[in-house]
Amino acid sequence: MSLSQRQLVRIANDIRNRLLTLKRSKHRPVQGKLGNVIEQMERLGALRRKLNLCEARAWYAVGEKVIRQVEGALRDVPYHIEQVRETVQACNIRIPSLAEVYRELGQAAEEFDGLVYHKDSDLLAVLTEPIELQGIHLGEFEIQLHVPSLAEMRYNAIYRIFALDPHPAASNDAVTHPHVNDGLLCPGDAGAAITAALAAGRICDFFLLVRSVMTHYNPHSPFVSLDNWHGIACYECGDIASGDDVFWCAVCEHDFCGDCSSYCRRCDESTCTSCLDSCPACDEPVCPSCLTRCPDCEEPICKTCLEEQQCPCIEENKENQDEEAESTAAEEKRDGGEEHDGAVDVICEAPSVSTSPVSTDAA
Repeated sequence: MSLSQRQLVRIANDIRNRLLTLKRSKHRPVQGKLGNVIEQMERLGALRRKLNLCEARAWYAVGEKVIRQVEGALRDVPYHIEQVRETVQACNIRIPSLAEVYRELGQAAEEFDGLVYHKDSDLLAVLTEPIELQGIHLGEFEIQLHVPSLAEMRYNAIYRIFALDPHPAASNDAVTHPHVNDGLLCPGDAGAAITAALAAGRICDFFLLVRSVMTHYNPHSPFVSLDNWHGIACYECGDIASGDDVFWCAVCEHDFCGDCSSYCRRCDESTCTSCLDSCPACDEPVCPSCLTRCPDCEEPICKTCLEEQQCPCIEENKENQDEEAESTAAEEKRDGGEEHDGAVDVICEAPSVSTSPVSTDAA
């Protein structure tokens, strides 16, 4: 719906008043920068008085130190003066007349087949034609200018892009255009020109610049590239996947295609193959959250196998214990045999009883 002449005049007057507020708000920074210059001059004046005192009292060694301080203070003077110059230039923006702003609005209405004004939110807007980039249909957009924000010129609040018939990227519903994320436009090299147009009240130029950014694709700075608009690139192999063929790895927090994804055999969590480890006990792939360490051998093992005492070290310990038991039994048996042999030797070495006949001769 076209705006009436009376509405255009009221909007033009509001825009001009906001720009005047913006210009006046820049006076305070000039005062601050001038204060820095004045402080530096006062410092130089104090150093001059010190030099006079050194000269009067022949304090030449002290005077040399003061000279070095003067040299340092002089180096700071050009910096502070440049700061003042830049701040003053920012105040030298010419504020257009009411008639000029009105003509800008009229020209914008002609270029975009009308202007839209949302009174409840103070938004001045134009509609673009349906935008298509490299064969991908993105639909129509509304370029919205928040008029009160002209008094502050804050980028995140001053204008937004609203998709009337959204065709967002498959990987991010907030990206309705390669250069628009959550309503914010990434203007690239056109950012400075857009800001300058708004500061000068060139409303039609502002809308044209924004539309130009949206109708041209910059492959170097998209939120989502057109190549991946209908899907996403697998983090592992780079193949494009979309819909049910995209799997999110909860461990590394990346997207993967079906060939590069799997799942944990313990918690069934979707996980990429690179983030899965094989349990040495059950030989099943498990995620890091389902892995733990055996308190005996400190080797990784899944929690289920640990609870079921399936760690390989348990079997190894049992075998070692059996071997030790067999070795102990063998030693005991051997020690028992040696004691028996000793007893036999003792028996064999007992003193022999004489068997020679006793003499019967009388003494």
